[in-house]
Amino acid sequence: MLFSRLTIRGFTLLELMVVIAIISIIASLSAPTFTRQIAKAKLIEAQNLATQHQSLVEEFILLHGSFPTETEFDLIKQTLADDSIAKSISVESQNRNMGNILITLNDNTGITENQYLRYSRDANRNWQCSSDLDNNILPLQCESVTGVEE
Repeated sequence: MLFSRLTIRGFTLLELMVVIAIISIIASLSAPTFTRQIAKAKLIEAQNLATQHQSLVEEFILLHGSFPTETEFDLIKQTLADDSIAKSISVESQNRNMGNILITLNDNTGITENQYLRYSRDANRNWQCSSDLDNNILPLQCESVTGVEE
């Protein structure tokens, strides 16, 4: 029995190369979006840490009547996990009831080491967020300080 060319079917090398080229183009267009989404997901951990530490600071102010100093904050702050997005958490006391919680970030997908989230407490007990993160991954409630000298 003879096989004719019409009964043996398959993909030609050219067809396979075109499919691979199309997949490569789609992957290269979606990679920045995936990187940005990974960075945003990691920042949720940092925001959760900030919220927890804001509560600790508020409790400290209720008990002691003033914003904690760095030494006092070290006694009440939570220990960071080894794989945490946060490199360090510290406070900057400005006066009796006002100050900052500074979360310095580790190098991670879409985030450069030592970028930060700063949560500032004003005299009206409101917290505002500022950061030097890129605008495309900046949390919604945070203001960008890119280009602003500290």
